Amino acid sequence: MSAVEECYERGNRYFKQRQYQKAIREYEKALEIDQNIDIIWYNMGAVFYELGEYNKALKCYQHALEINPMISKAWTNLGVTYGELSEYETAIECYQKAVEINPEDDLAWYNLGVVYEILDMFNMAIECYQKAVELNFRDADAWVFLGWAYKRLGDHFQEIDCYNKALEINPRHKSAKRHLDIALKEYSNYSEETSLTFPHG
Repeated sequence: MSAVEECYERGNRYFKQRQYQKAIREYEKALEIDQNIDIIWYNMGAVFYELGEYNKALKCYQHALEINPMISKAWTNLGVTYGELSEYETAIECYQKAVEINPEDDLAWYNLGVVYEILDMFNMAIECYQKAVELNFRDADAWVFLGWAYKRLGDHFQEIDCYNKALEINPRHKSAKRHLDIALKEYSNYSEETSLTFPHG
């Protein structure tokens, strides 16, 4: 095993142990020997992200992509980091690049939906969440977010169906339970108001 590989492996072990500063030191040692290894820049970006040092994370992901622009997960993580900095338009560009490279990256579709929802672009958000759950049907969080997007469009039937799907996957999903309870109450009130507005003869 080369010196670069040894540093990289130690860095990965420290990363898994959440000893982030030690992980950074090992990755930096490896990069002092060879700066052109994309995965090391990528992993160091992930460490800085965990530390909340988003600008440093951006630089690392960008270095990784300069070396290999076809790493879809680096584009996804770059988008997530821009999202943390509220740079949503740039985040969208990153996610779009990720799904262009790998159309089956469900996490990129999911995160793209989140940004569209933040920007009140609910139809676009729904399209992305639908793609995410097509690729990963058991992603309960994606079903909850899809339900919430339907709620914002006033589609209670679809909203409730999404929360139920999330609970089928994870019966203990707190957010799905809470949103379902609220949706059922709101739908009940809506039904009562409708029956008052259009009484049977």
